Amino acid sequence: MSTNSVTLRNLRSLSGMNFFIPDYQRGYRCSSFEAEQLMNDLKEFCKRRKEEGEFYCLQPIVVKKRTWLREENGKTSEVNGYEVIDGQQRLTTLYILMKCKEQKIKALYEDFQPFSIKYETRVEFDSQKFLENIDKPTEASSEFIDFYHMRSVYDSINDWFKKSYDGKSDYDRKIIDALLSQDIEETEGGSDIDKANNVRMIWYEVSDSENSSSNDIFTRLNIGKIPLTNAELIKALLLRRGNFIESEASLKQIQISTEWNQIEQRLQDDSFWYFLYNTSSEFRYENRIEFLFDLMKHRTKDSEYYYTFNEFNRRLEDLGRDPDLQNNQARIDKIWLEVKQTFQTLEEWYEDRTLYHLIGFLIEQGEDIKDLREQSLSRSKSDFIAYIKEKIREKMGEVNLRDLTYGEKTVKKVLLLFNILTTLKSSQSSSRFPFGRYKKEKWDIEHITSQTEINIHDDKKRKEWIKDMFVYFTGKEDISAVQNYLEKLINKIKKGPYESPTTAKERSEAKILKALLSLVCDPEPRVNVEEFEKTFRQVQSYFSEDEVRDKNNISNLALLDAQTNRGYKNSFFPVKREWIIRKDRQGIFVPIGTKNVFLKYYSPKSNNMLRWGNEDAENYLSAIEREIADYVEGDKNVGN
Repeated sequence: MSTNSVTLRNLRSLSGMNFFIPDYQRGYRCSSFEAEQLMNDLKEFCKRRKEEGEFYCLQPIVVKKRTWLREENGKTSEVNGYEVIDGQQRLTTLYILMKCKEQKIKALYEDFQPFSIKYETRVEFDSQKFLENIDKPTEASSEFIDFYHMRSVYDSINDWFKKSYDGKSDYDRKIIDALLSQDIEETEGGSDIDKANNVRMIWYEVSDSENSSSNDIFTRLNIGKIPLTNAELIKALLLRRGNFIESEASLKQIQISTEWNQIEQRLQDDSFWYFLYNTSSEFRYENRIEFLFDLMKHRTKDSEYYYTFNEFNRRLEDLGRDPDLQNNQARIDKIWLEVKQTFQTLEEWYEDRTLYHLIGFLIEQGEDIKDLREQSLSRSKSDFIAYIKEKIREKMGEVNLRDLTYGEKTVKKVLLLFNILTTLKSSQSSSRFPFGRYKKEKWDIEHITSQTEINIHDDKKRKEWIKDMFVYFTGKEDISAVQNYLEKLINKIKKGPYESPTTAKERSEAKILKALLSLVCDPEPRVNVEEFEKTFRQVQSYFSEDEVRDKNNISNLALLDAQTNRGYKNSFFPVKREWIIRKDRQGIFVPIGTKNVFLKYYSPKSNNMLRWGNEDAENYLSAIEREIADYVEGDKNVGN
């Protein structure tokens, strides 16, 4: 088992270390602008008021132990140190920064020995010697691109110190202290805690047992710019072998790794994940368990990238002050228990049908899951449900349902709540609103019956609409098949009322099909717009689609998957109805309220399943009012 180690190290701990930059990395390319930005960040850190132990955190330095040869004065010697897999730009810039204040550092921190850096690729020039003498200009700094950048950064940092001097604040001293101060406290459990306000780096040491080569790890971190995630760092923090009693180390590592994987697999279940996760979140998760860690540590969009890892590390340090936790293993056990308890809370929400639906709605509306978790920990279940319902009322606010129209944000919120509550009250106690499918399939608001105005202004979409009509009337979209269908229909009509009684409906269908075919069989490549609009009105009249008074009112709106059907916004009620029935028959998700609308469940007196009229719209609106009445403020007499 790999035992990669991760810690937070102050720069003082790098005293006298040797670092080796292998040839698979690019050369030093830090710019003067980036160096000045670092200096400004350090200045701001020095200026602000800080709590004990608060630090400025650098991104990870990924290293692996290595031995290499060094030639000096004609002699070859073996050097023990670290190969830098990732972070060489940061490490070199820090070296140059401390070189700028070398004399002052020697006076203030006599015990600190500068670390050394050797670049493997620079055989014609000795990079280590150049860095050690960077304050002495040489021809190499202008002839060699890496040395040019190193010298440019050195000059820009020196200039920054000169510009920042205002005669009052000694930023030289403050920044040197931030770089090298430390205040180590030894706890009863044997761990060391640094209480100084200093600069620290995430030190990620790859073990010899790591299966991937250094080159492989470098490629992963740098091709596509994939940084180490908080989850990876936390895992390394918890699983480092030194945390455990030697005789139990492997067993404890296996236990935590197994439970870690079980949590990750559960979160990979989309039905569970999308119940918890708001797709509008600013965070995206490669490892979904990281969502759990962010939840525990209250990460926000303003937090630094490695905030969550730093908080876990801080928690580990704080536990070191607890006299009841005498060793690292006890502290790791406590932290891991906190992780599992947090996960179990989320699972309990998911398994409880009422909590699942109500919390799922709140999260989709942007409610902070961190606040919900805190409330659940401090309340009984009944009080928590009452709290959730009150939060839903706050989200809904004052709503006059009968005035809601297409385009208002509240419409989607109302229809989503209506569908969720309808599912919750379903007689099928096991049925659940599928948040995963709802979010991934991007269901949105569409008209139940098409709008009066023709919104098809694209020739391609006109042809798609015509094909939709072909499929509805004939079950075919191939033109020759439609022509054959029409020919048979006309022959049937010609036989007369005694041989084969025909209806006005069949005559209308034949007239419509003839008009549709003329549009696509025209020699012109584009559909004649004037004839298309004439045919559209003809079909609209056939379906009585102009009956509903206000087609933009919520009484004519439903949650529909607009991306599934071509030209869907302009399809008529019976066409949409067939599409809904077909999707439901195939087991494809259709929100229950939407399915009920197209099956005319809310229209008990309806005698025509292929028409959507004013009475249908009114019955549907009344059903919405009754279902969500407890969650909206408005006319208290609605729905009666």
